[in-house]
Amino acid sequence: ELFRPPVVETTDANGDVAMGNTAGTEENVEVVNIPLAQEDELADIPPDMREVVAGEIAAFRERSNQRDMERLQREEELEESERRRNAPGRSRLASPPRNSNNVPLGPRGVSVPNAPAGPKGQNGPNRGVSFVNGGINNADGTLRREDEDTDASDEELWRRREAERKAEEDKMYAEAERKWVNRERSRQAALERERERERHELENFERRKQEQLDREVGWDDDREAARKTHIYYRDHAAWARKRAAERIEEEARDEADRQAERIERSREEARQEQARGMADSFLDQQAREMEQREVAAAAAAPQPFKLSLGAAVQRAQASRAAPQRRTIAEVEGLLDDEEVESTKRQLVPIQMDASSGAAGMTEEEISQAVRALAQEIPSEKEGLWAWEVKWEFMDDVVVRDKLRPFVEKKIVEYLGVQEEMLVEAVEEHLRKHGSAGELVEELEG
Repeated sequence: ELFRPPVVETTDANGDVAMGNTAGTEENVEVVNIPLAQEDELADIPPDMREVVAGEIAAFRERSNQRDMERLQREEELEESERRRNAPGRSRLASPPRNSNNVPLGPRGVSVPNAPAGPKGQNGPNRGVSFVNGGINNADGTLRREDEDTDASDEELWRRREAERKAEEDKMYAEAERKWVNRERSRQAALERERERERHELENFERRKQEQLDREVGWDDDREAARKTHIYYRDHAAWARKRAAERIEEEARDEADRQAERIERSREEARQEQARGMADSFLDQQAREMEQREVAAAAAAPQPFKLSLGAAVQRAQASRAAPQRRTIAEVEGLLDDEEVESTKRQLVPIQMDASSGAAGMTEEEISQAVRALAQEIPSEKEGLWAWEVKWEFMDDVVVRDKLRPFVEKKIVEYLGVQEEMLVEAVEEHLRKHGSAGELVEELEG
């Protein structure tokens, strides 16, 4: 056996290695437990980040335990529902009477002190609250084993949970705030670096410009030609090539600037055209509404003009109410000539309606007048500010029904939300017949 030791078969029929029993050698085996502290686990982490990493690890472990508990509860609920679904239905005759546990309750109406009343049912008449099955839908998702071993009241347990929840929310808020502060600090640092770079480039440009100016002012051709330090005198061909390349780059920059100016000019023209089109559409809408209003007014009761006879009626009433005392000469004059009037009757002014001029125009003439008015309205700021508004044609009905919806639409287009205060400010300014410049100053102020 020393030279030919027996071969022990260590594989089974499937080809797997058969594991031996080491029970006999357990006494000689020394088990070494190496304790690992939190500082040992985070030894590779920088000291200033260990607290953050430890908090993240603890939060991750807590979330993992939470998910495990939720998974176990879901599995228990599924097993319970499956067991309930597969359980055979109980017979109504075989079940005990309702609200009964087959326990004698003693004589009715007799109160025996300290007498046993039998076990109380889970949902019996003596229970004011019906129990429900546990689970994710009826619990907070965590198993509070420590609450089962304490003798604290429900209010105290609830206060503890609320304190823990508030502490967790405060911790999450502090973490989110810390991350936000770090992001904002990094963003501010990037902006500061960008501003510093731009300032440095501007200073370098101004310095080179001043150096170039000083060099050009004190330039002496004869002295530079004798010294030959400048590339123009030292290697004129190389200077010419460099100058040609610089000219090409300068022309490319000029062309890019011209292209940008053309694009900006086309955008400005497009904006002016859009404003002009909006003005035309607004005036066309006003013309159509005026036509509809005129047609409705003509169909209801056409009134070409109005007469103001209030003053004459008041004077007539005053003359009838006052005592008429006449002299002898006036009485003699009436007797002599009753046919001739002594005084002339006072003429009453006729007030023409403002809409009487448009009442005699056709729809085509009104449309042409509106388009002509739209073409006369300037599109630039100075001309539009100096445009004279016919305030006599703008009453409260036009401001309320026509201009207020237009102002609300424009405020929504520019601001994205409807500001009632701005709409009322513009409407009040129009009622006061204020100018466009004053309105801009009021809104900007």
